[in-house]
Amino acid sequence: MQTFSLAFFPFFHFHPIFWLISLFLYFLPAFLARNKPNFTGVLLLNLLAGWTFIGWIIALVWALSSPSQGQTVAPAPGQPVGASAPPTASGSFFCNACGKPCVAGAGFCSSCGAALPPTKR
Repeated sequence: MQTFSLAFFPFFHFHPIFWLISLFLYFLPAFLARNKPNFTGVLLLNLLAGWTFIGWIIALVWALSSPSQGQTVAPAPGQPVGASAPPTASGSFFCNACGKPCVAGAGFCSSCGAALPPTKR
Protein backbone atom coordinates (compact mmCIF):
# COMPACT_ATOMS: atom_id res chain seq x y z
CA MET A 1 0.00 0.00 0.00
CA GLN A 2 1.37 3.37 -1.02
CA THR A 3 1.28 6.32 1.40
CA PHE A 4 1.48 10.00 0.49
CA SER A 5 3.01 12.72 2.59
CA LEU A 6 1.52 16.19 2.81
CA ALA A 7 4.59 17.58 1.05
CA PHE A 8 3.26 15.86 -2.07
CA PHE A 9 0.40 18.37 -2.28
CA PRO A 10 1.60 21.92 -3.00
CA PHE A 11 -1.55 23.27 -1.31
CA PHE A 12 -0.19 22.34 2.13
CA HIS A 13 3.32 23.53 1.37
CA PHE A 14 2.66 27.29 1.57
CA HIS A 15 4.33 29.41 4.19
CA PRO A 16 2.21 30.67 7.15
CA ILE A 17 2.89 34.29 6.16
CA PHE A 18 1.28 33.55 2.82
CA TRP A 19 -1.81 32.23 4.64
CA LEU A 20 -2.03 35.38 6.80
CA ILE A 21 -1.71 37.71 3.82
CA SER A 22 -4.27 35.67 1.89
CA LEU A 23 -6.77 35.82 4.76
CA PHE A 24 -6.30 39.56 5.11
CA LEU A 25 -6.86 40.11 1.38
CA TYR A 26 -9.90 37.82 1.39
CA PHE A 27 -11.50 39.76 4.28
CA LEU A 28 -10.36 43.18 3.03
CA PRO A 29 -13.94 44.32 2.20
CA ALA A 30 -15.12 43.46 5.72
CA PHE A 31 -12.06 45.18 7.20
CA LEU A 32 -12.81 48.36 5.23
CA ALA A 33 -16.48 48.29 6.32
CA ARG A 34 -15.76 47.74 10.02
CA ASN A 35 -16.94 51.25 11.07
CA LYS A 36 -19.89 51.48 8.71
CA PRO A 37 -23.57 50.75 9.36
CA ASN A 38 -23.72 47.92 6.80
CA PHE A 39 -20.73 45.97 8.20
CA THR A 40 -22.84 42.86 8.85
CA GLY A 41 -24.09 42.75 5.26
CA VAL A 42 -20.62 43.21 3.81
CA LEU A 43 -19.21 40.53 6.12
CA LEU A 44 -21.93 38.03 5.21
CA LEU A 45 -21.51 38.70 1.51
CA ASN A 46 -17.77 38.33 1.89
CA LEU A 47 -18.13 35.04 3.79
CA LEU A 48 -20.74 33.48 1.54
CA ALA A 49 -19.86 34.79 -1.92
CA GLY A 50 -16.34 36.16 -1.49
CA TRP A 51 -14.81 32.98 -2.85
CA THR A 52 -16.17 33.97 -6.24
CA PHE A 53 -14.27 36.88 -7.69
CA ILE A 54 -17.45 38.81 -8.53
CA GLY A 55 -18.79 38.37 -4.99
CA TRP A 56 -15.54 39.72 -3.57
CA ILE A 57 -15.62 42.71 -5.95
CA ILE A 58 -19.26 43.49 -5.03
CA ALA A 59 -18.40 43.32 -1.31
CA LEU A 60 -15.40 45.62 -1.88
CA VAL A 61 -17.45 48.17 -3.82
CA TRP A 62 -20.21 48.03 -1.18
CA ALA A 63 -17.68 48.56 1.61
CA LEU A 64 -16.08 51.53 -0.14
CA SER A 65 -19.30 53.21 -1.26
CA SER A 66 -21.26 53.21 1.99
CA PRO A 67 -20.97 56.23 4.29
CA SER A 68 -19.31 55.81 7.65
CA GLN A 69 -21.35 56.10 10.85
CA GLY A 70 -19.60 59.27 11.96
CA GLN A 71 -20.12 61.09 8.67
CA THR A 72 -22.07 64.33 8.90
CA VAL A 73 -24.59 65.75 6.46
CA ALA A 74 -23.26 68.19 3.87
CA PRO A 75 -23.92 71.88 4.61
CA ALA A 76 -26.74 73.68 2.86
CA PRO A 77 -25.94 75.38 -0.46
CA GLY A 78 -24.46 78.80 0.10
CA GLN A 79 -23.28 77.96 3.61
CA PRO A 80 -19.49 77.66 3.89
CA VAL A 81 -18.01 74.35 4.97
CA GLY A 82 -17.37 74.27 8.71
CA ALA A 83 -19.76 77.11 9.45
CA SER A 84 -22.03 76.50 12.37
CA ALA A 85 -25.69 77.39 12.62
CA PRO A 86 -26.37 81.00 13.53
CA PRO A 87 -27.07 81.64 17.19
CA THR A 88 -30.73 81.67 18.04
CA ALA A 89 -32.30 84.92 19.07
CA SER A 90 -35.00 85.18 21.70
CA GLY A 91 -37.69 85.12 19.00
CA SER A 92 -36.43 82.03 17.17
CA PHE A 93 -36.83 78.30 17.78
CA PHE A 94 -35.76 74.94 16.37
CA CYS A 95 -37.65 72.92 13.76
CA ASN A 96 -39.17 69.67 15.05
CA ALA A 97 -38.38 67.82 11.80
CA CYS A 98 -34.74 68.74 11.09
CA GLY A 99 -33.55 70.52 14.25
CA LYS A 100 -32.32 73.65 12.44
CA PRO A 101 -33.08 77.12 13.86
CA CYS A 102 -36.14 78.83 12.37
CA VAL A 103 -37.12 82.47 12.36
CA ALA A 104 -40.05 83.38 14.60
CA GLY A 105 -43.25 83.88 12.65
CA ALA A 106 -42.30 81.58 9.78
CA GLY A 107 -44.91 79.13 8.50
CA PHE A 108 -42.39 76.66 7.06
CA CYS A 109 -38.85 75.65 7.96
CA SER A 110 -36.32 77.27 5.62
CA SER A 111 -34.07 74.19 5.74
CA CYS A 112 -36.41 71.21 5.26
CA GLY A 113 -39.70 72.82 4.26
CA ALA A 114 -41.72 71.22 7.07
CA ALA A 115 -44.82 73.04 8.24
CA LEU A 116 -44.24 74.64 11.62
CA PRO A 117 -46.80 74.41 14.42
CA PRO A 118 -49.06 77.48 14.61
CA THR A 119 -48.23 78.04 18.28
CA LYS A 120 -44.63 78.86 17.44
CA ARG A 121 -45.33 81.39 14.68
